[in-house]
Amino acid sequence: MNRILTTVMIIIIIPWVSYAQTFGRMELGPSEGEEESVFPETESVPLEKPVSADEYVVGPGDKLTINILTSESLTIPLVVTPTGALIIPSVGVLPVAGDTLNQVVNKVRDFVKEQAYPNAKVTLALTELRTFLVQVIGAVGQPGFIEITPAIRMGDLVEFAGGFHQLAREFDITVLSNTGEEHKIDFLQFILYGDLGHNPTFQEGDKLIIPFGDVEKEGVVIRGALSGRGYDIIAPSETLEHFLWRKAQFLESADLESVTITRLKNGKEEFLNVRPEHFSLTMLKPGDTIDILRERGISVNGFVQTPGSFEFFPGFTAADYINLAGGNTAEGSPNRVLIRHLDGSKDRGQDVLVRRGDVIVVPRNLNSSIFGESSLMQIGTALLTVYLTYLATQANDQAQTPQ
Repeated sequence: MNRILTTVMIIIIIPWVSYAQTFGRMELGPSEGEEESVFPETESVPLEKPVSADEYVVGPGDKLTINILTSESLTIPLVVTPTGALIIPSVGVLPVAGDTLNQVVNKVRDFVKEQAYPNAKVTLALTELRTFLVQVIGAVGQPGFIEITPAIRMGDLVEFAGGFHQLAREFDITVLSNTGEEHKIDFLQFILYGDLGHNPTFQEGDKLIIPFGDVEKEGVVIRGALSGRGYDIIAPSETLEHFLWRKAQFLESADLESVTITRLKNGKEEFLNVRPEHFSLTMLKPGDTIDILRERGISVNGFVQTPGSFEFFPGFTAADYINLAGGNTAEGSPNRVLIRHLDGSKDRGQDVLVRRGDVIVVPRNLNSSIFGESSLMQIGTALLTVYLTYLATQANDQAQTPQ
């Protein structure tokens, strides 16, 4: 009986001990010698550079920390209220919205000394950037309100909104401020030259307006060995070079030696073959179709073991490609190999250096051309049979002739 009672008591006591231990851990404050941090836990915000205190404009939601050093040190976290003010405990309320960070630091220092601590040493630091909503309108994947910080630039904002629509006029963007002031942005200037003036940051109330282009009046088509094929809007006087810089993502098989522009002129199509050295001199026109051809390989045909197409290797001869094709068959004559070039010219011989796009033809040898697959004995037997038949016919004619 005592053993049963002891077991029951253990079952009851153990959970309570466990709970007491857990409860104790939950209630524990900082260890001896430690102080509880006044800084809130915040997510790390990626910045392109340190925030400039002379340029950063403070607004609702910004988190700051003030330190007031008198006979004791007071460190207090502050948040700019929705109305744009700082509430400083035991000091008062100070409007700060619209001021730069440096201006706020000076205002807070003077305010604390005037209102409560005349001999105090006062410091103020920005500890977390606020977030706010900016409306994105027009030619993006997902127009609407996007949450950003004051450090986010237009390129990132557009990415958050689903990226530019393929028909966006990226060179004719408007930033409309809450005061009604308009700023014109040519984002291509940032893409091509890194001009940050055309990749701005934003403030509360700003709107980003990205218009759609007219496909008929401003559109071109790009296709071929690249990703992101389709219609696009070109800037006025844009060159092929600039367009490819900002738009083309080439596949490994792309051949930039073979770029063709199809253009309608006087109702007829004309074809412009543009080499890389002329990209910067070639102005695009609305309606152009830009074809990025795949890299031309080498074709090996005729009497080889495995005819087909092969990758181009600089410095390879016709003999090298015949070997890649498994060598010639018994009927093939590699010594009489024919190489056809893209410009229409021809060469013969195994030692000819092959150029990109060449076609190599291994012809049939002469014996095979004349006699086919028959052996010499078969051919000799056939000729002898024909000859004997001829003699028999002559003898029969002479026998039937009257004497």
